Amino acid sequence: MKKLVALLMVLCMLFTLCACGSKEEPAPAEESAPAEESAPTEEAVLDYPKQNVNVVVQFGAGGPTDMSVRGVLDAAQSDVTFAAENVTGGSGLIGLTKVASSPADGYTLGCINVDLAINYALGRTDMSPADFIPLACSICDYYTLVVNADAPYNTMEEFVTYVQEHPGEVIIGDTGVGAAPYLTAIAIADFFDLDYKLVSYDGSADCVTAVVGGHIDGTFTQLSPAKGQLEAGGLKAIACVANERMTSWPDIPTVKETYPEIDFEIAGWVFISAYKGTDEAICDYLEKILYEASASDKFQQTLADLSMQNVVMTGEEATEFVNAQIDFYQELCAGMEID
Repeated sequence: MKKLVALLMVLCMLFTLCACGSKEEPAPAEESAPAEESAPTEEAVLDYPKQNVNVVVQFGAGGPTDMSVRGVLDAAQSDVTFAAENVTGGSGLIGLTKVASSPADGYTLGCINVDLAINYALGRTDMSPADFIPLACSICDYYTLVVNADAPYNTMEEFVTYVQEHPGEVIIGDTGVGAAPYLTAIAIADFFDLDYKLVSYDGSADCVTAVVGGHIDGTFTQLSPAKGQLEAGGLKAIACVANERMTSWPDIPTVKETYPEIDFEIAGWVFISAYKGTDEAICDYLEKILYEASASDKFQQTLADLSMQNVVMTGEEATEFVNAQIDFYQELCAGMEID
């Protein structure tokens, strides 16, 4: 009997051990990977945009800055809804101040331009183009000397010779002491040792009208305000202050073609920009949208219709360009006593 009980106990133990050994082990972690999840979209990562993006234009509606910026925004293909707002005054500083005083959240953008670089170089404002993050170039038109159609000179060489032979007689219009047309005239006069008089008007359109009317002899201007009179024959363009001819006006020579030693070019440029401190991911997102818009066939056709041009740049290229412009105007304006 004792032998039977002992045998039964051994059998029970073997049964238990077999049952434990047959229990299924869990699969290794690498063999039970979770189901693949779709990558989150950029919008989901940024949680942006949640509202319209306001772009402050610091000059009036219908001007080169306004038309070019609106053209870029109109060509933008994205879920972002852009709205341009004209905030004028103070040579553009009022509009830019609004951008600087708004939250740096990507919902208020501005437009830095050559005038801001000049005002900063002249010490008129502590606000610098370097305080902004350029996203896309909307316009980069080079200043061009335009004169009355009956003027006794047709080339830059003839103009320089005439002014040198008639010191103090030629009158050049500008848009205010310290503005880009004024500084262009000063830079050209310094380079060629010219003696001409400068007279200020409220804007480039007024300068153009004065040239056509014979009140002044010429002006340095972006060509969009002069387009109508150039096409009608009331004006003629002598040369643009650029290293290469403008795609928008390919028949107009550059000053450098006649005088290769000239070491500067002067353009009216505008960059749609975010203010410093804006999240880098938001800036990258906006830069991609606006870069593609600025390079698009739609916007390039808009510029062609307006006889304007831009230079398509990445954010990094734009930053390098703007920094170089700040350096140029600080050097140009050094020592100038301008109220």
